[in-house]
Amino acid sequence: MKESAARLEVCVIGSGTGIPSPRRRPPALVVKMGAHLMLFDCGAGTMWGLAEVGLDFRDLDWLWFSHFHPDHTGDLVPLLFASRSPLYGREKPLLIGGATGLQDFYQGLHAIYGRWIELDPALLTFKELDPAAATETELPFGRLISLAMAHTKESLGYRLESNNGLVLAYSGDTEYCENVVTLASGADLFFCECSFPDHLATAGHLSPAEAGRVAREAGCKRLVLTHLYPACDETDVVAACRREYPGEIIVAEDQMWFQL
Repeated sequence: MKESAARLEVCVIGSGTGIPSPRRRPPALVVKMGAHLMLFDCGAGTMWGLAEVGLDFRDLDWLWFSHFHPDHTGDLVPLLFASRSPLYGREKPLLIGGATGLQDFYQGLHAIYGRWIELDPALLTFKELDPAAATETELPFGRLISLAMAHTKESLGYRLESNNGLVLAYSGDTEYCENVVTLASGADLFFCECSFPDHLATAGHLSPAEAGRVAREAGCKRLVLTHLYPACDETDVVAACRREYPGEIIVAEDQMWFQL
């Protein structure tokens, strides 16, 4: 049954990268719609980050990976391990989604951790998404669309469209490509990676000006810069982004909430 959602709440759990920072955890973004809880990426410290903003990992319905790099997947093992705790274990089913190869990725972890990350099949399922084509997943409150990004062969971005017309886009890691513009087209809220300042621009990632270009071409309403390496905290990324994008620009911080 389709549900209407009066409000979409989003919290940045991790706005950083794989480089340790006292300011930023590795990537994780949580979306709350009514009783439903969705997580995009699960970098190291995500479990504690959820607890710090008053969310319970056992309430997660979906976890979607943008790709399988360690900074985006580091807390998957702690999540599964905690989910089988005899006192604090999971009772609600969890679906983990990602690109083709997701189950092989899990099996590699299982080869190391064995039963300590096993859950009852009724509580854990996997969904592989083909990066070669846009994939739609129907949700109680809308739909989730995945598109291939330009980072690794399994990299995906996600577009969440609610039944009442709200649109949230999450780029994951990517450099400029047509798909990331399509992903963010008309989005009410676009979480876009912004890894390095323009003078340190790196293949496979976006700089502030490049993120601004994507936002301008996509016509999104609000742009949130995230996946920030420490060098971004030493420069004015908003000013650099502003050269390309005239709309609202927000620099993500851990524990920052948004409402739509």
